[in-house]
Amino acid sequence: MSEITDAKTSLKKIISTIEEINGTNVDTVPKLKEYPTNLLGLIEQFENEKNNNLKTIEANDDEINNLKNKISQDNRDIIKFDEENKELTKQRQELIEKIQKVQNQLTETQAKIKMKKEELEKRSQRLEELKTRIRELKTLQDEFDEKMIEIESKLKADYEKKDKFAKSYINRVAAMKALIKSKYITSQLLQFIMSLQKGTALDLKNILLAIDMKDDTAKKILKKMMEQNGPIEYDPQAGTVTLKTEVDFL
Repeated sequence: MSEITDAKTSLKKIISTIEEINGTNVDTVPKLKEYPTNLLGLIEQFENEKNNNLKTIEANDDEINNLKNKISQDNRDIIKFDEENKELTKQRQELIEKIQKVQNQLTETQAKIKMKKEELEKRSQRLEELKTRIRELKTLQDEFDEKMIEIESKLKADYEKKDKFAKSYINRVAAMKALIKSKYITSQLLQFIMSLQKGTALDLKNILLAIDMKDDTAKKILKKMMEQNGPIEYDPQAGTVTLKTEVDFL
């Protein structure tokens, strides 16, 4: 700005000098007066353009600074957005993992539910089978009870019949014992058994002599008793007879 001002001042001095010269030399230099005026106008025009350019530059500088500030702010926003995006990505991954975990738990739960349903169906089927079996067993039990009542009645009748027979038999045995004791009944078999002693091996010959029995008859009796698992033990080699169980005739 100072250079232009100085130039204008100098130019004005030059114009003043030229005007003085023009006053004396108008006829010889007719256009000399126009040049300083034109030059001064060009300088003023240049100064105006320069001022306009400076204003434009200042405006552009302000706009550039604003743009720089906006870029800085945008960069800060981008960094912030990147951080937020990273955090959101992290949260998204955590949510995906949680969702996967829940899905796995859901799948596992569904599998357990399916297994429980199958177990329930099997148990229900088994329960129905048991109910059917219980009904069958109840029917069998009823039939068994009826059969038992029938058998009980029959056994009771048989028991009463056999009890009556046993009492009659006891009475007959008692009467038989009384007859034997009174010696109203005698037989060789009875005499032979009564001559034996429990647990003692007796000589067969001595027994036969005591009861006056023949050897052949005694051997027939022994053979018959052994065939019928009688309570005796006979040793043919030693010729002895042993009574294994006491026989009550009295």
